[in-house]
Amino acid sequence: MMEELTFKGVIVMASEASQKKSKAYLFEIHFLRAFACLAVVAVHVSATNAGMNNDTFDGFSYFLNQIGRFGTPIFAVISGFLLFFQVRNKGFQMGKYLKSRFAKVIIPFILWSVAYRYMLYIYNGQGIGNPLEEISGFLQGKAFYHLYFISIVVQFYLVFPLLQKLFRTQTTILIFLFVSFLISYNLYGLQPPFDGPVGEFIASKAFMPIWIFYFAFGAFLAYYWEGIRNYALKRPMMMSLLALAVAAGAIIEYNMKGYISNRGLSMLANIPLLSIAIIGMYPLLSKLSVIRQPLVLIGKYSMGIYLIHPMVLYLMARHLPEVYWNFQFVAPMFIAVMLICVVAIRLITFIPLTTFLLPVPKIKKQAKSPAAASEEAARQTA
Repeated sequence: MMEELTFKGVIVMASEASQKKSKAYLFEIHFLRAFACLAVVAVHVSATNAGMNNDTFDGFSYFLNQIGRFGTPIFAVISGFLLFFQVRNKGFQMGKYLKSRFAKVIIPFILWSVAYRYMLYIYNGQGIGNPLEEISGFLQGKAFYHLYFISIVVQFYLVFPLLQKLFRTQTTILIFLFVSFLISYNLYGLQPPFDGPVGEFIASKAFMPIWIFYFAFGAFLAYYWEGIRNYALKRPMMMSLLALAVAAGAIIEYNMKGYISNRGLSMLANIPLLSIAIIGMYPLLSKLSVIRQPLVLIGKYSMGIYLIHPMVLYLMARHLPEVYWNFQFVAPMFIAVMLICVVAIRLITFIPLTTFLLPVPKIKKQAKSPAAASEEAARQTA
């Protein structure tokens, strides 16, 4: 029975279930995306607050900054999951794929890069440099500090048509996961043996192969989704303890070693464990509407929040009185940034053609509550 299920059993169950077309809405992935969004905003709010205090943190703001480092790799996991899950269930159509990625990611990336570059021009007087350097900076996400990740995602989109052709069975996905782990592990801290723009790009955080393991883990989740999901959903308390253990390990690590990068080697173990743990925690947390509804909304608006929140923070840093940048205001500032972003996105969606600026996915309705649906799906495998 389910209580005695081993990892081998999870694999077998996933193999059988993956043959069916899944029509259920992925509320757990929305929940995971909401967590990643909150984590990323926590990093930038705490860093902005520290920057306004001579680059110093207090204990709480440093905790937010370091724990929040989990957010960006989890976004990579979700990106890989959604693409491979769609291929698994619906196949791959190049024309539809290119049209979708161009409209939902590339156009917003270009528009927001221009917006942030213009903002810096207005406030900091940063003039427009050499056109080729400007274009190169845009492509690498250098228009503002958070856009490097969108550049990483775009790079992954470019190689995805080949990846999905090579790795589209459960066995080949395991090969992809193993090879990508070796790539990400060996590229950590790499210093290219040559200088120039290419060398700088390879050494930068925007170089996609450094992150390939997280996209590959997303592919692994997609092809073994039913087994992993149902195993986790049956054990919400165990998954909660796992999440706490990962967080505790991160706290110990940054207290012993100092600053933790979101590309650190420990992330290669922490991100898979934490992702599965958060998925398993979903039915436990979603029973309370006061928690579920905000998380669903944040998950829905996560792309927009990711794109907008640095601009909100920048303008707040420019115009809010200095008294508000005390450490005691870190938590209220975090809440204020989230609320401003959500309201701004809601208002922007009323403007025609804003899907090219802020893509907002639709949330499908179902008769049962998300928690009840998740519990029923888990019971079906018992």
